[in-house]
Amino acid sequence: MAPRSKRQRSASPSASAPRRRSKRLEAKSAGSSRQQQRGLSVMSTETESSVTWPFLAAAAMERIAKYQPQHRAHEQILQPSLGAFVTWLPAGGRESVARDIVDATTDKDLYDVFHNLLTSLAVPMKARSKQPSVTESPHPRRQANVEVVAATLDQPEIRDPTFRDLCLRRDSNCCVVTGHMDTDYWETIGCPDDINFGPTEGAHIIPFSYASWDKSSAPPNDTSSAWEVLWRCFPRVRQEGLRVETINNPSNGITLRNSVHTEFGKFSIALKPTDSDDTYEVKVFRRYPKPDRQFLPGSGYIELKKAHDAQGLDLPNRALLECHYRLAEILNASGMAEVIERSFREWEDLKGSSCHLLREDGGTDVEKFLRTGLWERVIG
Repeated sequence: MAPRSKRQRSASPSASAPRRRSKRLEAKSAGSSRQQQRGLSVMSTETESSVTWPFLAAAAMERIAKYQPQHRAHEQILQPSLGAFVTWLPAGGRESVARDIVDATTDKDLYDVFHNLLTSLAVPMKARSKQPSVTESPHPRRQANVEVVAATLDQPEIRDPTFRDLCLRRDSNCCVVTGHMDTDYWETIGCPDDINFGPTEGAHIIPFSYASWDKSSAPPNDTSSAWEVLWRCFPRVRQEGLRVETINNPSNGITLRNSVHTEFGKFSIALKPTDSDDTYEVKVFRRYPKPDRQFLPGSGYIELKKAHDAQGLDLPNRALLECHYRLAEILNASGMAEVIERSFREWEDLKGSSCHLLREDGGTDVEKFLRTGLWERVIG
């Protein structure tokens, strides 16, 4: 068991100095930032007391159980998915989802609640390129929140070439999970035989795609929706200051072996916060490759530390890692992870095959082409 000590709150993403900011952002006054925060204050955290929450949770589970299938896309995972959100979301987020479930008077409304969470949270967190198309919440109060969020989005960010370097410097040029040293750094110190090494990457905890869109146009509604659901389901992510302009802050990044980064993005591995300062349980799920498990820490825990020459950099933010961990539990408990990965593969296979061509003998699987093409609108 990890040693217990007094928990300290990680520095917020907005607190670290070494990040790239656009000239437009630098020119903004502190008053503008305060105005944005006042706008977001309408997204009040919806919490219940320890007495009333069990009743709301039970009512939500009862409503989920009453859903009747109507041959809608992916509805085979609707019940386990909504149940997992109620079970695993943190206080504030769980109440929001539970109320939306209870307030769904029709099965179509309940399906839209599910599909909003699938396309506005689960898929964006797994799709690490552009933001996907989303399904709007059926509840007007959520749609109003999207408009509030849209008003706070400024300019998109670009990938910061210093992001990986800062993560590497802070993390002592090693993968925080395996301890393997970055190959390039290993070569600079003379290629010692007694050190394990490998290619490393600077991994965004909350994907960079949340801050990426065509800068010649206003932020897409899909992007605003994704931020609204992220902040609503994980209130501390908003409270800790993660926004478009802080997406490249080192507190939203960790150094990982490239293979670990791939699985981190698939939510087959996550870092679960413990009661000890900056100590995390390395949680692996069923789909994490067995041959790679030999490189995980034998104790099952890691402690995040700053290199001696990187004391001015923030450690990975605890709230962001907790968000990733809780979503990993949801995706793996519900079957959403497999559904999304399978749809990704089907679309990539279809793009690279001759199925694009209509066969003269009428043998083209048009239904599959249309079904997968519609999914491509979701995954981007």
